[in-house]
Amino acid sequence: MNNHQVQPKLKIDKAKILRACQADFKNADTLRKDVDADIRQRRDTYNGKPYGNEEKGKSRIVPKVAKRQQAWAHPSLKEPFVSTPNLVRFSPITADDVQAARQNELLLNTQFCRQFDRYNFITKALKVLEVDATVFVQTGWEYEEKEVEEEVEVIAIDANTGARYVTTETQKITVPVVNKPTARVCRSEDIFPDPTCEDDLTKAQFVVYRYETDLSTLRKDGRYKNLDKVMQSLSDEEDPDYINPDTTYFKFEDTARKKILVHEYWGNYDINEDGIAEPIVCVWVNSIIIRLEDNPYPDKKIPFLSCPAESVPFKLYGENDIDNIEDQQKVITAVTRGIINNMAASNNGQTGIRKGALDPVQKKRMLDGKDFEFNGTPNDIWQGSYNQIPASAFNMLQLMNGEVDSLTGTKGFSGGISGGSLGSSATAARGVLDATAVRRLDKVRNIAENLIKPLIRKWMDYNSEFLSDEEVIRTTENEHVAIRKSDLEGRLDVDIEISTPEDDTAKRNELGFLLQTMGPNLPFEMTQMILGEIARLNRMPKLEKDIKAYKPQPNPQEEELKKLQAQKLQMDMAKTKAEIQKIFTESIENKEGDLAKKQAQAELLRAQADLLGSKKDMEDLNFVKTDNKENEQFQLEKLKMEQQHKAEMEALKAKMNLIQMQYQRDAGDKQLGVIQ
Repeated sequence: MNNHQVQPKLKIDKAKILRACQADFKNADTLRKDVDADIRQRRDTYNGKPYGNEEKGKSRIVPKVAKRQQAWAHPSLKEPFVSTPNLVRFSPITADDVQAARQNELLLNTQFCRQFDRYNFITKALKVLEVDATVFVQTGWEYEEKEVEEEVEVIAIDANTGARYVTTETQKITVPVVNKPTARVCRSEDIFPDPTCEDDLTKAQFVVYRYETDLSTLRKDGRYKNLDKVMQSLSDEEDPDYINPDTTYFKFEDTARKKILVHEYWGNYDINEDGIAEPIVCVWVNSIIIRLEDNPYPDKKIPFLSCPAESVPFKLYGENDIDNIEDQQKVITAVTRGIINNMAASNNGQTGIRKGALDPVQKKRMLDGKDFEFNGTPNDIWQGSYNQIPASAFNMLQLMNGEVDSLTGTKGFSGGISGGSLGSSATAARGVLDATAVRRLDKVRNIAENLIKPLIRKWMDYNSEFLSDEEVIRTTENEHVAIRKSDLEGRLDVDIEISTPEDDTAKRNELGFLLQTMGPNLPFEMTQMILGEIARLNRMPKLEKDIKAYKPQPNPQEEELKKLQAQKLQMDMAKTKAEIQKIFTESIENKEGDLAKKQAQAELLRAQADLLGSKKDMEDLNFVKTDNKENEQFQLEKLKMEQQHKAEMEALKAKMNLIQMQYQRDAGDKQLGVIQ
């Protein structure tokens, strides 16, 4: 068999694939019934829905304790992700990845913090986390293009002369209008993940996403087929298992805008029947496939992320604070209802009059709110009021509110968390605040590690595949940096800047204390750095930029004074040098004679030292040779060395005589000069 023979392409059985995808969807839907029940229970508790045991004529109130706690916790959890203009920071693994880290950091900060509606995205994701305990996010890529007319230069040829010349003409070109990654928070009841993936969605074999759209939107997208069949199959019947988010029950009459239910299957399936499951996407409406293709994303993974509020081992869906404080909310509801029923059963606002105290005329005046006359004493007219509420009821409310604050780690201004609750000292109060800050920081880190970082990593993969060859990113008011796809590849580690109000306050206090203690002694550059960091912690980017770019302007008078002082210093130095030179010259002239004498004495001493050293070497040699019983060869060497030594001694003696004669002559000349 020829190995190079082209194998025939297998025909894809779309009906079989659709049946398999629908079977996965139904099985996942059946197995998540308990999850749906837990989510509904949390939503009822959050919204204060009545429990169903209310009696007619009695209080039906349900205090929204869970909603109150979430309202206080929500802003502090959202602030770290929406306050900074540069949320993403990249750390290169190797030195070769520095450029890629810089380019990815610049690009993704621009995409997430400027081009993306991160405030509403974070707000919606946190709201879902607070209520449903698990949030699912769908990632994708948005691309839109349009045709524009542009003047381009072309080379034309003159028909008469044949000469070439450059001219311009109008051409239609296609340019991208939108080219960026996306992220969308999904409704919990519309996500059907693989039940066997345990607590890791990346290990899921499939995820089915159910959503509402219309034929007009599908046609504009351009990726969907068989839409005419879908239009013919439309009916007013709805899926009984589908929970419509539109509570107004509004319906469009025209076909183009009529809402249809779409199921989108992302997962792995052996589409070629070769025993290996490939990543695919299958979309259907009313059992009609409108899209079936390979996974178009570069990582070939399911484009969904999950983040639990509090993870449960080996379970994809997590827990949240509502599960912890549900019992406390029920107790607070019971006590509150009892207080209200007690007050409602009282005779507050009623007035009692002793019989005979008022005649009909005066009674009418009293009922009309006018002055009246009565017979008897003031005790004859009785005013009703509310019944006295026992102190035990308020003690129970305070106890439950304290339990709620302790379980959630959020101060809901209900008198729960305080220094007195753990002790009467300042250390106890500080311990409460530290514990609250640590719990809040743990929740922030959970969102950063399980939602934001995976989202940024997916966007990184999408950028390397779908980004245009060159994107121009505005980094500052006057600077533009070109981002190329080739610079986005590298081994990088994503780091998310996380800060809470407590952390920022502590850092500001430390920097302020440093300025207070070392401010006068610090150089201006270091003071400028500290002030810029304080402005950054205070979320003042413009002030931070102005502080770091500030350069003190010199004072003209001070500059002139410095010049005069420098000139005076130069003149003083020149004068001092002249005086030193004069003193040195006089000293040289006075000591010139003594210097010659000392030099001659030094030469004489060195010659004597050389002579003594030669004698010592000769004696050492004689001792060694005598001790070793020298032979004939040694005798020859000895004779040679003696002759050499003799010659050296003669030379040294001649040199010493010469030096001694020179010394005597110099001494005689000096004596003669003194006599003269």
